[in-house]
Amino acid sequence: MVFPVNRGNKIRKPLVHRITPWLFVLPGLILTILLSYYPMIKAFYISLFDFNPINQPGQFIGLKNFIDIFNQQAYWNAWINTFMFLLLTLGITFLVPIIQAIFLSELGRGREFMSTIYLVSTLVPISVNVILWKWIWHPDYGLANHILSYFNIAPQLWLSDPNWTKFCIVFPGIIGGGVIVLMYLASILSIPEEIIESARIDGCSGWKRIFFITLPNIRNIIFLQFLLAVIYTMQILDGPFQFTKGGPAGVSTSMGVYIYKTAMEGTRNISYGRANAASVVFFLLLVVMTIVQMRFNRSESEM
Repeated sequence: MVFPVNRGNKIRKPLVHRITPWLFVLPGLILTILLSYYPMIKAFYISLFDFNPINQPGQFIGLKNFIDIFNQQAYWNAWINTFMFLLLTLGITFLVPIIQAIFLSELGRGREFMSTIYLVSTLVPISVNVILWKWIWHPDYGLANHILSYFNIAPQLWLSDPNWTKFCIVFPGIIGGGVIVLMYLASILSIPEEIIESARIDGCSGWKRIFFITLPNIRNIIFLQFLLAVIYTMQILDGPFQFTKGGPAGVSTSMGVYIYKTAMEGTRNISYGRANAASVVFFLLLVVMTIVQMRFNRSESEM
């Protein structure tokens, strides 16, 4: 047996006991550094070159790639589109899982069945979901225009109309469901029964209980999901790319789509350096937004 060493009033653990926890942490730490932090550093390195994938790294040009993207109107249009996607996502889809979780928490029988139904919807691949909704938004035989015809409303071009494109890409998220609903539901069900009983005795029931008991007690998980929603939406790529490939006329080109097209598409306009410069600026902005949001939440919890 290995006994702890007593040095004065302090008991020092044997070396093997101090090293063992790090041995469990080390594989994950190494993978995180290699798969997350190394690509970030590599992206900044590439952004300083007129990168040549054949004769790497190419000619060193300093901050020229950053200057070039700042002088491109397409770059700033991508930022505008990204923030528009963010506002639409938060306005249309963010509250839906909260409402679904509240309704589920009020169910007696059937809660497990409905929870499963919400979870199964996440098993549908994104590509399949996009194909379905592209059929719904089709201007000639789509379901959306078929519904409008019952109200004598003129058919719309939907994905081909710059005024509707962003809405059509974001709107499928209004269905909600998924793991997020279950997270909200678990948070609601974890509220102590004593608090709920006290609220009922004081006459706080119905909508009052939701606004004054339920929502305040799950505000931490709401803020966490809000933070994740902002980060995810700012990085949005698959939706705009699969629906419209950034069109029409670049109206749905998010920053993710812009970076992808700058690096991978075109003939003369391909530039790995500019794409990585844009990704570095993008990353720094996300870091700043995350820090601001976390400090705001900390100040709110301390009040």
